[in-house]
Amino acid sequence: MRRRRRFRPKPRFYMIIAALVVGMVVVLFRPSGQADPPAPARARAAARPSVPPVTDFWTTRTALPIPPIHEPDGILLMYGQPKPLWALHPYQEGPVGSTTKLMTAYLVQASLPMNQVVTISDNAAATGGSEMFMQPGNRFTVHELLVGMLLRSANDAAVALSEAMAGHESRFVALMNATARHLGLKHTHYADPDGISPGSQSSAIDLARLAELDLNSPVLAPIFVTRLTSLPENPIVRNINGMLWQDPYSLGLKTGWTSESVACVVFASRRTVDGVPVTLVGVVLHGPSFPVAYQDAENILNWGFKDITPTVTGWVRHHDVPAGLNPSPVAKPLGASPAASSP
Repeated sequence: MRRRRRFRPKPRFYMIIAALVVGMVVVLFRPSGQADPPAPARARAAARPSVPPVTDFWTTRTALPIPPIHEPDGILLMYGQPKPLWALHPYQEGPVGSTTKLMTAYLVQASLPMNQVVTISDNAAATGGSEMFMQPGNRFTVHELLVGMLLRSANDAAVALSEAMAGHESRFVALMNATARHLGLKHTHYADPDGISPGSQSSAIDLARLAELDLNSPVLAPIFVTRLTSLPENPIVRNINGMLWQDPYSLGLKTGWTSESVACVVFASRRTVDGVPVTLVGVVLHGPSFPVAYQDAENILNWGFKDITPTVTGWVRHHDVPAGLNPSPVAKPLGASPAASSP
Protein backbone atom coordinates (compact mmCIF):
# COMPACT_ATOMS: atom_id res chain seq x y z
CA MET A 1 0.00 0.00 0.00
CA ARG A 2 1.40 3.40 -1.09
CA ARG A 3 2.12 5.76 1.80
CA ARG A 4 0.47 9.23 1.44
CA ARG A 5 3.03 11.96 1.15
CA ARG A 6 2.92 14.46 3.99
CA PHE A 7 2.41 18.16 3.05
CA ARG A 8 5.29 20.32 4.17
CA PRO A 9 4.65 24.04 3.58
CA LYS A 10 7.55 26.10 2.35
CA PRO A 11 8.79 29.21 4.23
CA ARG A 12 7.27 31.42 1.56
CA PHE A 13 3.83 30.10 2.51
CA TYR A 14 4.24 31.32 6.09
CA MET A 15 5.30 34.73 4.85
CA ILE A 16 2.14 35.03 2.75
CA ILE A 17 -0.07 33.99 5.69
CA ALA A 18 1.64 36.52 7.99
CA ALA A 19 1.17 39.31 5.45
CA LEU A 20 -2.55 38.50 5.15
CA VAL A 21 -2.98 38.54 8.94
CA VAL A 22 -1.21 41.90 9.26
CA GLY A 23 -3.34 43.35 6.48
CA MET A 24 -6.54 42.20 8.18
CA VAL A 25 -5.43 43.75 11.47
CA VAL A 26 -4.69 47.10 9.76
CA VAL A 27 -8.09 47.13 8.03
CA LEU A 28 -10.02 46.11 11.15
CA PHE A 29 -8.37 48.59 13.51
CA ARG A 30 -7.93 51.61 11.26
CA PRO A 31 -10.00 54.62 12.59
CA SER A 32 -12.95 55.27 10.32
CA GLY A 33 -12.64 58.04 7.76
CA GLN A 34 -8.83 58.18 7.93
CA ALA A 35 -7.78 56.41 4.76
CA ASP A 36 -4.32 57.15 3.47
CA PRO A 37 -4.30 60.08 1.05
CA PRO A 38 -2.73 59.65 -2.36
CA ALA A 39 1.04 60.03 -2.51
CA PRO A 40 0.99 63.62 -3.89
CA ALA A 41 -1.39 64.71 -1.13
CA ARG A 42 0.88 63.15 1.49
CA ALA A 43 3.81 65.07 0.06
CA ARG A 44 1.90 68.37 0.15
CA ALA A 45 0.82 67.77 3.75
CA ALA A 46 4.37 67.02 4.81
CA ALA A 47 5.52 70.29 3.27
CA ARG A 48 2.94 72.38 5.15
CA PRO A 49 4.15 74.19 8.29
CA SER A 50 2.48 73.26 11.54
CA VAL A 51 -0.27 75.68 12.65
CA PRO A 52 -1.41 76.19 16.26
CA PRO A 53 -4.94 74.94 16.85
CA VAL A 54 -7.60 77.65 16.58
CA THR A 55 -10.91 77.24 18.33
CA ASP A 56 -14.02 79.34 18.65
CA PHE A 57 -13.25 80.15 22.25
CA TRP A 58 -16.31 82.26 23.02
CA THR A 59 -19.67 80.77 23.91
CA THR A 60 -22.97 82.27 24.95
CA ARG A 61 -23.46 82.28 28.69
CA THR A 62 -27.23 82.68 28.81
CA ALA A 63 -30.06 83.81 26.58
CA LEU A 64 -30.05 87.26 28.13
CA PRO A 65 -32.52 89.66 26.50
CA ILE A 66 -30.84 92.39 24.45
CA PRO A 67 -31.66 95.78 25.94
CA PRO A 68 -33.73 98.05 23.70
CA ILE A 69 -31.97 101.10 22.28
CA HIS A 70 -33.19 104.41 20.93
CA GLU A 71 -31.00 104.37 17.81
CA PRO A 72 -32.06 102.79 14.49
CA ASP A 73 -28.62 101.33 13.72
CA GLY A 74 -26.01 99.65 15.87
CA ILE A 75 -23.57 96.80 16.33
CA LEU A 76 -21.49 95.10 19.02
CA LEU A 77 -18.61 92.78 18.26
CA MET A 78 -15.62 91.24 19.95
CA TYR A 79 -12.34 92.79 18.89
CA GLY A 80 -10.81 90.78 16.08
CA GLN A 81 -13.72 88.39 15.63
CA PRO A 82 -15.77 88.40 12.43
CA LYS A 83 -19.20 87.51 13.81
CA PRO A 84 -21.03 90.30 15.69
CA LEU A 85 -22.50 89.57 19.10
CA TRP A 86 -25.44 91.85 18.28
CA ALA A 87 -26.46 93.98 15.32
CA LEU A 88 -29.35 96.20 14.31
CA HIS A 89 -29.40 97.31 10.67
CA PRO A 90 -25.56 97.15 10.59
CA TYR A 91 -25.31 97.83 6.83
CA GLN A 92 -27.58 100.87 6.76
CA GLU A 93 -25.74 103.88 5.31
CA GLY A 94 -26.20 107.40 6.59
CA PRO A 95 -24.39 110.58 7.67
CA VAL A 96 -22.04 109.90 10.59
CA GLY A 97 -20.71 113.33 11.52
CA SER A 98 -17.32 113.50 13.17
CA THR A 99 -16.89 109.73 13.37
CA THR A 100 -15.55 110.42 9.85
CA LYS A 101 -12.38 111.52 11.65
CA LEU A 102 -11.61 107.88 12.46
CA MET A 103 -10.54 107.43 8.83
CA THR A 104 -8.64 110.73 8.83
CA ALA A 105 -6.75 109.59 11.92
CA TYR A 106 -6.10 106.15 10.43
CA LEU A 107 -4.53 107.59 7.29
CA VAL A 108 -2.47 110.23 9.11
CA GLN A 109 -0.98 107.89 11.71
CA ALA A 110 0.04 105.48 8.93
CA SER A 111 1.71 108.15 6.83
CA LEU A 112 3.02 111.22 8.66
CA PRO A 113 5.76 111.58 11.29
CA MET A 114 4.22 112.57 14.60
CA ASN A 115 6.80 115.33 15.12
CA GLN A 116 6.30 116.88 11.68
CA VAL A 117 5.40 120.57 12.03
CA VAL A 118 2.32 121.76 10.15
CA THR A 119 1.79 125.44 9.31
CA ILE A 120 -1.91 126.27 9.42
CA SER A 121 -3.38 127.54 6.17
CA ASP A 122 -6.09 130.15 5.71
CA ASN A 123 -8.44 127.35 4.62
CA ALA A 124 -7.86 125.25 7.74
CA ALA A 125 -8.13 128.24 10.10
CA ALA A 126 -11.46 129.22 8.54
CA THR A 127 -13.07 125.81 9.10
CA GLY A 128 -16.10 126.17 11.37
CA GLY A 129 -17.68 124.01 14.04
CA SER A 130 -15.55 122.43 16.75
CA GLU A 131 -12.09 123.91 16.57
CA MET A 132 -8.66 124.49 18.12
CA PHE A 133 -8.86 128.30 17.68
CA MET A 134 -6.16 128.32 15.02
CA GLN A 135 -4.85 131.34 13.20
CA PRO A 136 -3.21 131.27 9.77
CA GLY A 137 0.51 130.73 10.23
CA ASN A 138 0.20 128.91 13.57
CA ARG A 139 2.43 125.86 13.84
CA PHE A 140 1.42 122.52 15.35
CA THR A 141 2.94 119.07 15.22
CA VAL A 142 1.00 116.24 13.59
CA HIS A 143 0.58 114.63 17.01
CA GLU A 144 -0.87 117.83 18.50
CA LEU A 145 -3.34 118.10 15.63
CA LEU A 146 -4.39 114.46 16.11
CA VAL A 147 -4.98 115.10 19.80
CA GLY A 148 -7.09 118.16 19.06
CA MET A 149 -9.03 116.36 16.35
CA LEU A 150 -9.82 113.27 18.43
CA LEU A 151 -10.39 114.89 21.86
CA ARG A 152 -12.09 118.15 20.92
CA SER A 153 -13.29 116.89 17.53
CA ALA A 154 -11.61 119.91 15.98
CA ASN A 155 -12.62 120.32 12.34
CA ASP A 156 -9.80 122.79 11.66
CA ALA A 157 -7.29 120.18 12.84
CA ALA A 158 -8.79 117.60 10.47
CA VAL A 159 -8.49 119.96 7.51
CA ALA A 160 -4.93 120.93 8.47
CA LEU A 161 -3.92 117.26 8.65
CA SER A 162 -5.53 116.51 5.29
CA GLU A 163 -3.57 119.34 3.69
CA ALA A 164 -0.33 118.26 5.35
CA MET A 165 -0.69 114.74 4.02
CA ALA A 166 -2.16 115.23 0.53
CA GLY A 167 -1.49 118.88 -0.26
CA HIS A 168 -5.15 119.61 -0.78
CA GLU A 169 -8.34 118.62 1.00
CA SER A 170 -9.91 117.11 -2.12
CA ARG A 171 -6.91 114.86 -2.77
CA PHE A 172 -7.11 113.61 0.79
CA VAL A 173 -10.82 112.82 0.42
CA ALA A 174 -10.00 110.77 -2.69
CA LEU A 175 -7.44 108.87 -0.64
CA MET A 176 -10.02 108.29 2.10
CA ASN A 177 -12.41 106.72 -0.39
CA ALA A 178 -9.70 104.62 -2.04
CA THR A 179 -8.67 103.28 1.37
CA ALA A 180 -12.26 102.53 2.33
CA ARG A 181 -12.62 100.43 -0.83
CA HIS A 182 -9.32 98.67 -0.16
CA LEU A 183 -10.39 97.80 3.37
CA GLY A 184 -13.70 96.40 2.20
CA LEU A 185 -15.79 99.12 3.84
CA LYS A 186 -18.55 98.72 1.27
CA HIS A 187 -21.05 101.03 2.93
CA THR A 188 -18.74 104.02 3.38
CA HIS A 189 -18.18 107.14 1.29
CA TYR A 190 -16.43 110.34 2.31
CA ALA A 191 -16.98 113.92 1.17
CA ASP A 192 -14.64 115.67 3.62
CA PRO A 193 -12.02 114.85 6.30
CA ASP A 194 -14.09 116.13 9.24
CA GLY A 195 -17.66 114.88 8.70
CA ILE A 196 -19.38 118.25 8.45
CA SER A 197 -20.82 117.31 5.07
CA PRO A 198 -23.83 114.97 5.06
CA GLY A 199 -22.11 113.34 2.09
CA SER A 200 -19.67 111.65 4.48
CA GLN A 201 -21.62 108.48 5.16
CA SER A 202 -20.94 105.08 6.66
CA SER A 203 -22.62 102.15 8.42
CA ALA A 204 -22.39 100.59 11.86
CA ILE A 205 -20.41 97.57 10.70
CA ASP A 206 -17.91 99.66 8.69
CA LEU A 207 -17.32 102.03 11.60
CA ALA A 208 -16.78 99.10 13.98
CA ARG A 209 -14.17 97.54 11.68
CA LEU A 210 -12.43 100.91 11.27
CA ALA A 211 -12.45 101.32 15.06
CA GLU A 212 -10.63 97.99 15.38
CA LEU A 213 -7.90 99.32 13.10
CA ASP A 214 -7.54 102.52 15.07
CA LEU A 215 -7.42 100.66 18.38
CA ASN A 216 -4.56 98.63 16.93
CA SER A 217 -2.51 101.80 16.35
CA PRO A 218 0.14 102.51 19.02
CA VAL A 219 -0.22 106.21 18.13
CA LEU A 220 -4.01 106.51 18.29
CA ALA A 221 -4.92 104.14 21.14
CA PRO A 222 -3.34 106.34 23.88
CA ILE A 223 -5.01 109.44 22.44
CA PHE A 224 -8.47 107.87 22.54
CA VAL A 225 -8.23 107.29 26.32
CA THR A 226 -6.81 110.74 27.15
CA ARG A 227 -9.32 112.71 29.21
CA LEU A 228 -7.54 116.02 29.76
CA THR A 229 -4.46 117.60 28.22
CA SER A 230 -3.16 120.93 26.93
CA LEU A 231 -2.05 122.11 23.50
CA PRO A 232 -0.64 125.32 22.02
CA GLU A 233 -3.35 127.99 21.99
CA ASN A 234 -5.50 125.54 24.01
CA PRO A 235 -4.43 125.36 27.68
CA ILE A 236 -7.23 122.94 28.60
CA VAL A 237 -8.36 120.27 26.14
CA ARG A 238 -11.09 118.03 27.50
CA ASN A 239 -12.16 114.86 25.72
CA ILE A 240 -15.79 115.39 24.69
CA ASN A 241 -16.47 111.63 24.51
CA GLY A 242 -18.83 111.00 27.42
CA MET A 243 -18.12 107.25 27.42
CA LEU A 244 -14.70 107.95 28.95
CA TRP A 245 -16.33 109.74 31.85
CA GLN A 246 -18.98 107.14 32.67
CA ASP A 247 -17.25 103.82 31.92
CA PRO A 248 -14.00 103.21 33.87
CA TYR A 249 -13.06 100.48 31.37
CA SER A 250 -13.67 102.62 28.27
CA LEU A 251 -11.09 102.70 25.47
CA GLY A 252 -12.68 105.84 24.07
CA LEU A 253 -12.92 106.28 20.28
CA LYS A 254 -15.22 108.88 18.70
CA THR A 255 -18.50 110.74 18.76
CA GLY A 256 -20.17 112.58 15.91
CA TRP A 257 -23.04 115.01 15.57
CA THR A 258 -24.54 117.11 12.79
CA SER A 259 -28.13 118.10 12.15
CA GLU A 260 -28.34 115.24 9.62
CA SER A 261 -26.49 112.50 11.57
CA VAL A 262 -27.75 113.49 15.04
CA ALA A 263 -25.89 111.63 17.84
CA CYS A 264 -23.42 108.92 16.74
CA VAL A 265 -21.04 107.07 19.07
CA VAL A 266 -18.26 104.62 18.26
CA PHE A 267 -17.07 103.02 21.51
CA ALA A 268 -14.97 100.24 22.97
CA SER A 269 -14.37 98.78 26.42
CA ARG A 270 -11.95 96.22 27.85
CA ARG A 271 -12.98 94.18 30.87
CA THR A 272 -12.04 90.83 32.41
CA VAL A 273 -14.44 87.92 31.93
CA ASP A 274 -13.64 84.78 33.93
CA GLY A 275 -10.02 85.86 34.19
CA VAL A 276 -9.64 86.61 30.47
CA PRO A 277 -9.30 90.18 29.10
CA VAL A 278 -12.04 90.90 26.58
CA THR A 279 -12.39 93.92 24.31
CA LEU A 280 -15.80 94.75 22.85
CA VAL A 281 -16.27 97.33 20.10
CA GLY A 282 -19.63 98.91 19.36
CA VAL A 283 -21.47 101.57 17.41
CA VAL A 284 -24.84 103.30 17.86
CA LEU A 285 -25.94 105.73 15.16
CA HIS A 286 -28.49 108.53 14.81
CA GLY A 287 -29.66 108.67 18.41
CA PRO A 288 -31.84 111.48 19.77
CA SER A 289 -29.10 112.89 22.01
CA PHE A 290 -25.68 112.05 23.41
CA PRO A 291 -26.89 111.24 26.96
CA VAL A 292 -29.32 108.72 25.48
CA ALA A 293 -26.71 107.30 23.08
CA TYR A 294 -24.13 106.96 25.88
CA GLN A 295 -26.58 105.09 28.08
CA ASP A 296 -27.62 102.81 25.25
CA ALA A 297 -23.96 102.07 24.48
CA GLU A 298 -23.30 101.27 28.13
CA ASN A 299 -26.35 98.99 28.30
CA ILE A 300 -25.23 97.10 25.18
CA LEU A 301 -21.70 96.72 26.60
CA ASN A 302 -22.99 95.42 29.93
CA TRP A 303 -25.19 92.93 28.10
CA GLY A 304 -22.28 91.79 25.92
CA PHE A 305 -19.88 91.21 28.80
CA LYS A 306 -22.52 89.27 30.73
CA ASP A 307 -23.56 87.12 27.79
CA ILE A 308 -20.18 85.67 26.84
CA THR A 309 -18.02 83.04 28.46
CA PRO A 310 -14.42 82.32 27.45
CA THR A 311 -13.71 78.61 27.11
CA VAL A 312 -10.03 79.12 26.22
CA THR A 313 -9.58 75.56 24.98
CA GLY A 314 -7.24 76.55 22.20
CA TRP A 315 -5.09 79.32 20.91
CA VAL A 316 -6.32 82.65 22.34
CA ARG A 317 -6.62 85.19 19.55
CA HIS A 318 -8.66 88.01 21.03
CA HIS A 319 -5.91 90.55 20.29
CA ASP A 320 -5.68 89.66 16.60
CA VAL A 321 -6.96 92.08 13.99
CA PRO A 322 -8.79 90.38 11.11
CA ALA A 323 -6.41 89.62 8.25
CA GLY A 324 -8.50 91.64 5.82
CA LEU A 325 -8.09 94.77 7.93
CA ASN A 326 -4.33 95.08 8.04
CA PRO A 327 -2.92 98.56 7.32
CA SER A 328 -3.71 99.48 3.75
CA PRO A 329 -0.98 99.95 1.12
CA VAL A 330 -3.28 102.63 -0.27
CA ALA A 331 -2.69 104.57 2.94
CA LYS A 332 0.80 105.66 1.90
CA PRO A 333 1.66 109.36 1.95
CA LEU A 334 1.46 111.39 -1.23
CA GLY A 335 5.03 112.64 -1.24
CA ALA A 336 5.37 112.61 2.56
CA SER A 337 8.13 110.95 4.56
CA PRO A 338 7.58 107.60 6.33
CA ALA A 339 5.65 107.48 9.57
CA ALA A 340 7.40 108.05 12.86
CA SER A 341 6.41 107.28 16.38
CA SER A 342 4.76 109.85 18.59
CA PRO A 343 6.99 112.00 20.77
